[in-house]
Amino acid sequence: MASTDDPRDTSAEHDGTDAGSTAEEDAAPAGSWRQRLPAMPLWLLGILEAVQMLLATALLVVLPVLGMSLAGGFEQITPGFVSGLAAQIWMVIHGVPVELIVSLDDGALGEGVSIPDGGWFHLVPLGLTLIPLALAWRAGRRLAQGAYSDQIWHGLLPLVISYAGAGAGLSMLAQDTAFDVHPVFAALCAAAVMTLGSLSGCYAEARSWTRMIGVDLESRIEEFSQQLRWAGSYAWAILRAGAVACVVAVGLSALLLAGQIGVRWMDVANVYQQLDPGFWGILGLTLLHLGLLPNMILWTLAYATGAGFSMGAGTTVAPYAVELGPLPAVPILGALPQGAPEGALAVLLVPVLAGTAAGWWLMREGENHLDDWFALRIAARPLSLTISTLALGVFTGLAAAALAVGPLWLSHISLGMGRMTDIGPDAALSAALLGAWVGLGAIIGYLLAPAAHQVRRRRAAEAEDEEFGAESAEALDDAAAVAGAADEEELTASKPVRPVSTDGEDARQAPGAQQEESIESGEAVDEFTARMRARREDATDKSSPLRPLRRD
Repeated sequence: MASTDDPRDTSAEHDGTDAGSTAEEDAAPAGSWRQRLPAMPLWLLGILEAVQMLLATALLVVLPVLGMSLAGGFEQITPGFVSGLAAQIWMVIHGVPVELIVSLDDGALGEGVSIPDGGWFHLVPLGLTLIPLALAWRAGRRLAQGAYSDQIWHGLLPLVISYAGAGAGLSMLAQDTAFDVHPVFAALCAAAVMTLGSLSGCYAEARSWTRMIGVDLESRIEEFSQQLRWAGSYAWAILRAGAVACVVAVGLSALLLAGQIGVRWMDVANVYQQLDPGFWGILGLTLLHLGLLPNMILWTLAYATGAGFSMGAGTTVAPYAVELGPLPAVPILGALPQGAPEGALAVLLVPVLAGTAAGWWLMREGENHLDDWFALRIAARPLSLTISTLALGVFTGLAAAALAVGPLWLSHISLGMGRMTDIGPDAALSAALLGAWVGLGAIIGYLLAPAAHQVRRRRAAEAEDEEFGAESAEALDDAAAVAGAADEEELTASKPVRPVSTDGEDARQAPGAQQEESIESGEAVDEFTARMRARREDATDKSSPLRPLRRD
């Protein structure tokens, strides 16, 4: 954000800046025409950002539709047809539910697929919805850069309201005999997309809710008691652990989906060949698949939890059973399993591994204040650790389920025709099973993290001991060689030797000097041995399994 100060502030800092700029303007030549442009009001900046986003999303759908129309992909090429179809696609991308009224022959969407009167059509291609979200994120960030902390809402409200009004206006353009759009739904969905994206962009720029709303939340939190602050810190750690579990689960589900598509790729290619839609048809189907890719990843996640998903009313695709009826001729549906393969229940490890990663992360984070609370009140450490770890697993599972239920619900599809009104997972059941498996994995990961850390420390200590042993052995050999040489010189010096030098006094003092050198060598050996013994004892203390682990 530009600043956290009030623009109406009349402090010396602001006065100095204004005075300096005024002096520069006075010093400018008399014929100079340079003038400082006034800053744009936030409400106007919000409206301009909404207009830019509307134009960008409109071009996103108009250009492909126009290209396919000019290439002969549609029977009509009139401006009304192109604009109406583009507006309908805009509604679908923003998740607007519409009432579909169609009258097609049986089998038009595939063999055995009956098409009665239409119903509610709700399809959110999450891959394409990310585009307006990214544009809204950019708009929110630009507003935060030009606003003070207590003025950000002056730009956000016009931004959201303007985009919602544009959505309601486009809904009138999308009206058709078979496509009935309610302007209220269009405005609400457009406002929801803009609000979510712009708030995320504002926070990304401000890096603090305090700078966004102009209220110092940190000072407010400091007024709470220590117990409440610990409880808030624990809740925040649990929420982040649930987010870690969701991210890992979605990533593993994406790998599982990629493997399934790779195994059944020939079936997908055969559907493309049977359709023979031409170049533009293949391009349109591929874009549709990419737009639905996040939906399919979430369906795979529901499959991995054991809840499965449906491909129409009365169908089930789950690890324990696969019951499919007639399907539309969509190439990606060729990757669906034809039955429950052996070992399919192994996919249940996906949410368990995600929970293990969350528990491991939570142990490394060290914010388990609930465990400290139980340890202070229960003398038996095994009992307090068991209770706190079970509570941690339950809370982490609840957090993961709460974060996943929304995307799972959005991934569900209703084509508004016959049994094609139920495509996708049951969001509540899938989220509940995900939370259960994540909770189990969080308990495992939280208990394994200290043991793995202890093993890693013990191995490091053993490697350090070996290094110290090699160094000490080499040093002792060198010291023994020095001591032996000193003893030999001492014996040699003790024999009566006629001095060769003409200086008799120096010759008589040589044996005494040699004896002092031998004593110093022995003291050096003793000092080195004591130092190596102290280092070995210190390394032994570090590798002791009774040493408590730090949680920082």
